[in-house]
Amino acid sequence: MNGTEAYDNSDSAKSANRRNIILTGIGGSGKSTIGRHLAVLIGAGFVDLDDLIERTVGKKIATIIDIQGEAVFREHERQMLESLQGVQSLVIAVGGGALLTEESLACARQIGTIVWVQSAASEIARRLCKGTSELEKRPLFRDLIAEKNEEKRRETCQERLKTMMEERIVWYKQADVVLEGSYVTSEMAAQHLREILVTEKLLDVTLHRFASWHREVIE
Repeated sequence: MNGTEAYDNSDSAKSANRRNIILTGIGGSGKSTIGRHLAVLIGAGFVDLDDLIERTVGKKIATIIDIQGEAVFREHERQMLESLQGVQSLVIAVGGGALLTEESLACARQIGTIVWVQSAASEIARRLCKGTSELEKRPLFRDLIAEKNEEKRRETCQERLKTMMEERIVWYKQADVVLEGSYVTSEMAAQHLREILVTEKLLDVTLHRFASWHREVIE
C-alpha cells in the first residue's frame, strides 16, 4: 500500500485498534499537551515518543539529528514504536514525521487508534514563535532564532509549516480520527476528542482502569 491508498476502516479493524490512542500531526499542533489532558480524562498513561527516545538514547532529538542525521533519528522512532506493541492503555504523542512511511503507519495501526491533530499553520507559527525555547528544540526551525524581526520570523515559520503540511498531508489523512486542534484551551480539545472516540466506538474507557501501572512502567 502506498501513501495515497485507503486502509481498512471497517468495524472489525476499529475494534482491533482500541488499545491505545496515537496522536500525530505537524510539530507544534498541540499533540503532547492535548495527549496529557486526554490521558487524565480516560485514566490512561501518557507517552511522548520524542521524550522516550531522548531518555533511551541519552541525547536530545536536535543533537541526534545534528550529529547522526535525520535517518538515524527516524530509525529510533521506528524502534520506539515497535517497542510499544503489546502495551495497552496509553495515549502516545508521536513526532510530526514519525508516521510518514508505510512501515511506520502499519506499526502504529497495530498499536492503536491514530488521531490527526490538525491545526492551522498560522496558529502553530504563533505558538512556536512566542519565544525561542520551542524553536531551539526543533532542528527545522532553529535558524529562525537569528531573525530579530518577530513578524518576519512568524511569517517565515508559517510558510515553512504550510509547505510541510502539503508534503505530509497524504499521510496524516490516513488517521482514524481528525481533531481540529484550534480550541480555546487544550483541555477543551482533549474533552472533545474523548467524545469523538467514545461516539465512534474507538475508545472503551474500561480498558484504562489500571493505566497507572503502565504510566510507571513507561515513565
